[in-house]
Amino acid sequence: MSDPIRASRRTFLKVVGCALGSASLPLTAGSARGDEAGNPDVIVIGGGFAGVTAARELRHQGLRVLLLEARNRLGGRTFAVPVGDGIFELGGTWVHSTQPHVWAEVNRYGLPLVETPDALPDRILWWNGEKVREAGLLDMVPLARAALCASADDVTPELPVSALAGFTLLDGLMSEFHAEAGAAFPRPFDPFWSDTWRDLDRFSIRDRLDAMDLSSDRRALLEGALGASAHGDFAEAGLADMLRWWALSGNDLQRYSDSVARYRLRDGTTSLIDAIVADGRPDVRHQSPVARVSQAADHVEVTTEGGETFRARAAIAALPMNVLANIEFSPALDPEKLAASKERHAGAGVKAYVRVRGNVPNLLALAPETEAFTTIMTAHGGKDGGVLIAFGTNPKRIDVHSKAAVQAAVRRFLPDAEVTDVFAYDWHLDPYSLGTWCIFRKGQMTRYLAALRKPEGLVHFAGGDIALGWRGFIDGAIESGIRVARDVSDHLAGRTPGQAHAAPLAAAGAAAHAPATATGDTAFGACAVCHPHDESGRSGVGPNLHGVVGRKAASDPSFAYSDALRSRGVEWTEQELDAFLADPRAYAPGTTMPFAGLTDPAERAAVIRFLTRGK
Repeated sequence: MSDPIRASRRTFLKVVGCALGSASLPLTAGSARGDEAGNPDVIVIGGGFAGVTAARELRHQGLRVLLLEARNRLGGRTFAVPVGDGIFELGGTWVHSTQPHVWAEVNRYGLPLVETPDALPDRILWWNGEKVREAGLLDMVPLARAALCASADDVTPELPVSALAGFTLLDGLMSEFHAEAGAAFPRPFDPFWSDTWRDLDRFSIRDRLDAMDLSSDRRALLEGALGASAHGDFAEAGLADMLRWWALSGNDLQRYSDSVARYRLRDGTTSLIDAIVADGRPDVRHQSPVARVSQAADHVEVTTEGGETFRARAAIAALPMNVLANIEFSPALDPEKLAASKERHAGAGVKAYVRVRGNVPNLLALAPETEAFTTIMTAHGGKDGGVLIAFGTNPKRIDVHSKAAVQAAVRRFLPDAEVTDVFAYDWHLDPYSLGTWCIFRKGQMTRYLAALRKPEGLVHFAGGDIALGWRGFIDGAIESGIRVARDVSDHLAGRTPGQAHAAPLAAAGAAAHAPATATGDTAFGACAVCHPHDESGRSGVGPNLHGVVGRKAASDPSFAYSDALRSRGVEWTEQELDAFLADPRAYAPGTTMPFAGLTDPAERAAVIRFLTRGK
């Protein structure tokens, strides 16, 4: 349905505060070099945005840098997968001018942006536990009240009245939920400037929802809006982190929605990673997971799981909080760092791109936390089909690799939709992430944030999980990488951390390596996210599967398989493939493949037919 009357969303959503985060370019260069034995000055562990940014900044200081990445691609918890003419961002996606560090990088390298239509949806629907709702006449009262206060110079895009009414309802609910944000985080990029937020860190998202005493209808709408942000159990995810997001966005719904889900890089997040790496030109080693980090008085030794040992004057652990405890540190890590890593943060939800046949309107669909998907939004749509982006707070509530399960969830809002493909990545199963973006559990920000940021001897720490501003975002990772590079270069030069630098920047270098990806037909879609299937034989994130049927498992000499799969010693018959695809972790305990498996026998059979046909 569509409304004959259209009006501006800005008419009904009043701006509270208008200061955007200002962009700034960090650090000037210095001069230093590796030791006489040819060892690097600094080893960076982890090739996400924090790690590659730190490596670039250190190279600009004239330092020799070795970057060790466990995967065979860079990007960390960003993962841009080309599919046909489009790019599916299976991890971190959106950027905005409220995020000063990433915005500066986008401008520095001249990277083009595109817009996600959901930022201005024509319809806002929500499931209230019994039926699908859309704002109607009784919801127009606050809309009319806001219209009386509209300014004459309002020139923002126009939307259907029902969508504006939905935004008005959300505006009131989100403003009430985040009521203390401005007072708790008066300087949101400097949370330690005030202690006000600490009292609120005792509460979870569910604690706040319960205290609001909402009707089931209004609570369902609000939970849907919060679900894609929290991306984890509402009973565990901290209220303070949600208040921080709101404060960073200027305490305003329109700027909040624009900041977290409107603009993305046209050529994918890989384009920014490639630009940063080409600018810095560190020595990059893929497929080099680190097992041990040990310190002496004047150097650090880093040993990989493959047995290689590298020595440097300092090291940076640019790793997700959740995986720190899986690396052996000598001396041992601060107990607070270890406790935080073992507890893990709350972010462990699902994100899926859903290709749909049939009419796909520009919509935002919301549902309570208990549903498979709390948030479904249009990536691009039209009468002949489109793509939706779906978020859920718990991977146990839906098998995102099952088209049937995803279709059932989508059809609640689009009854005639036919799901043809689903693309997703199981971040909670990936041993190098063990979760999605960082949302601290209640109390964790108070207990652990300061400790997680502290260096320990010659080992420094970075990552989007420990940023001060947009923690959990690309912006936070870049912020953290810039900060730690400054601290490390100061330390190596004998300066007090934070002193100014003076020497010129190093010249930019050659283009960086881009990860190989490929796609198959509809049945192969879930596998194509990681596995190429072309005759070149080149691997991507996973090994190339061309001709895999009848081949010995883990037999491609160019790919670093897990010991779990190597030890199976089987031939990939159709029966073995079926057992593996059903539950990879049960088939080969200890496998590093982050995929939960295909529970539908028909889908497994279709994948095996595809692989057999391409033998």
